[in-house]
Amino acid sequence: MKDYKKLLDNDVKCDCGRVHFVPIKDVDFTFKASNVTDIVKKYISGSELLVVIDYHTDEQINNEILKELEGKGFNLTVVRFTDKKLVPDERAVGAILMHSVRGTDGILAVGSGTINDLARFVGSRMEIPVISIATAPSMDGYAAAGSSLVVKGAKKTLKAVPVTAIYGDVDVIANAPFEMIQAGYGDIIGKKTSLADWALSRVVTGEYWCDDIVKLVEDSTDICIENSKKIAERDIESIKHLIEALVLSGIAMSMADDTRPASGSEHLISHYMVMKNIEKGEMIPSHGITVAFGTLVVSMLYEFLKENEIFKTQDDSRSVIEAVDKYVPTVEQTKEWLEIIGLPVSPEGYGVDEAYLEEMILKAGFIRDRFTIFRYLDKLGILNDAAKYVLAKMF
Repeated sequence: MKDYKKLLDNDVKCDCGRVHFVPIKDVDFTFKASNVTDIVKKYISGSELLVVIDYHTDEQINNEILKELEGKGFNLTVVRFTDKKLVPDERAVGAILMHSVRGTDGILAVGSGTINDLARFVGSRMEIPVISIATAPSMDGYAAAGSSLVVKGAKKTLKAVPVTAIYGDVDVIANAPFEMIQAGYGDIIGKKTSLADWALSRVVTGEYWCDDIVKLVEDSTDICIENSKKIAERDIESIKHLIEALVLSGIAMSMADDTRPASGSEHLISHYMVMKNIEKGEMIPSHGITVAFGTLVVSMLYEFLKENEIFKTQDDSRSVIEAVDKYVPTVEQTKEWLEIIGLPVSPEGYGVDEAYLEEMILKAGFIRDRFTIFRYLDKLGILNDAAKYVLAKMF
């Protein structure tokens, strides 16, 4: 994998015509709790430290980190969430702000996706540095500039700023609940369809494109897919590939100043499923696992597109196929990846029936202003036919 540390805290002049800058100063997964004091002192000037954690990782790392920081000259304010499934909404943001003290110098976030989204958002509004200690390979937001939050019941990515530095103990990360490993892997295979959507938009709408960013995402994704079985076995080196790939996705988003390199139609399906669960008052599903399901659905939509006669009559059909074929997986490949990591290959395994799947295909593509396979099928007037095609394959 490319030495991504060269991309950190450095102006990178790119052939795409832009100068990329990722403000993250360090990423290191050889971290141990005994290092935390030195790291905090390096990046946070002052003694008022806000620590955001949740109870799930108390025994694995939280208690050790807090013990290490105590008596080292810090005034610690600890926000400890005890929710079974923490929702990153207005209530959670408010809880952090309510517990923070005037003059807080920095935030230490110890946890996985939700904890980091919340801490990053609060840190951006308080204009203080945030250090992230990753505890699970569950999502690609560790290095992202935006925070994925639930606002008035809708999943939105709000502009924030990347964290100052990212650390993690790979032994702790590898022993995270297996569902979180499945989620991280699901998020990673979703990069295949997100890149296909980006390539599609490049051809159809002339959207900005950067070969270096694409290669960064593609290479790190391919390493994880090559090591799928070892990831499922919690092999340490393979889990390190997974967490690094997730961080690299965030770095790619920072380089593009947009989520486009790592979020396409598969993420729209995931966001739609989250929104529907919130509407029904049900526990929100895991982001990465719903992305995995979205990847399967989208692979079928691309299969339908390439076989469709109306599409074949379009002047740009050959260019579209040439652009997306490099990235989009076949349905068979996607099912194989899901099976290796122990995820269902049928919609019932995700709590999705025929009516819900049809609704999802017809509506998910329009909850955000992003050109994906959904909007292209709609533009051609064949989105309804595509939905029927997927339903026939899945039920």
